Amino acid sequence: MLTNKFDSNRIFSYSTYIILALILLVFTIGSPNFLTLKNVYITISNGAPLIIITCAVTFALLVGVIDLSVGAIGYAAGCLSGILINNYGVPLVPAFLAGIALGLAIGCLNSLLMFKFNMNPMLVSMGMMLIIRAVAKIITDDKTISLGDSVAGLRQARIAELGGFPVLLVGVILIVVICSIVLKQTPFGRKLLAVGCNENVARNIGIETVKIKSAALIICGGICGIAGCYWIVTLGSVVTTGLISYEFLAIAAAVLGGTSLHGGRGTFFPGSSMGALILLFIGSGMAVMGVSPNTIPFVRGIIIFIAMYIDSLRTRSIMNSVA
Repeated sequence: MLTNKFDSNRIFSYSTYIILALILLVFTIGSPNFLTLKNVYITISNGAPLIIITCAVTFALLVGVIDLSVGAIGYAAGCLSGILINNYGVPLVPAFLAGIALGLAIGCLNSLLMFKFNMNPMLVSMGMMLIIRAVAKIITDDKTISLGDSVAGLRQARIAELGGFPVLLVGVILIVVICSIVLKQTPFGRKLLAVGCNENVARNIGIETVKIKSAALIICGGICGIAGCYWIVTLGSVVTTGLISYEFLAIAAAVLGGTSLHGGRGTFFPGSSMGALILLFIGSGMAVMGVSPNTIPFVRGIIIFIAMYIDSLRTRSIMNSVA
């Protein structure tokens, strides 16, 4: 009996690697152009906003909050940065810092509504998602803003010694590494997991649970702001449909990577970031094989259901092993 429990836990711990390996194998067999260095770089570069938003929403999920506003926060941050760059000639760094600051501010507002006024977290984030997108569309006049050469140099920068490795990906790697260090090597990270596992117990041992949950949402908002800056750089413009449904994709990616919807369990690497790569390579593989773009949202929807089911199986397996 103990052996069966151990084996099932081991299977779930390696499930993300198994899924990614199968995806790479299937699409490599289907198209020789899939697993090339150029396509891998393009896939990850274009998917950088999803990877970053997945890291952001993982902070919220670790404390048991499902934040549905993460995609909208990234969109608003990108809109603000894009307007500052295009309309007012603001240099990239100050414009990006303004976008990140907006993300932090929205994260603060989310935490205030959820924990100060005791409003339902999911409803707050859903309402915030709708409001933020509406405001962003108003300030952009619901039109595409082309950034042209303002961000082209940053988007096209490569490291020749690494086979044309995109410079932008260095920042993505740093974000994942820093998030992992915060979670695994700091008292704050341990408190995140404690609050997510059992908030009452965490409170009884002296952890200020409200502050920890608020900090998680503020960090989540700030990282979403970074994702918004990456979005406008990788796309080269601000479009009205930017980052739509990314909140659901990011949550699905985090869950595929082993993060629990109930809080208290998850990692950034290989966890959530690996889950994001699974979604990115599925989309890339389907595109390389000539599958209709209209099919990709359908497949992603199925993956979200699968991710939720895998999370329920993981939770059940852990509960059985504890019992």
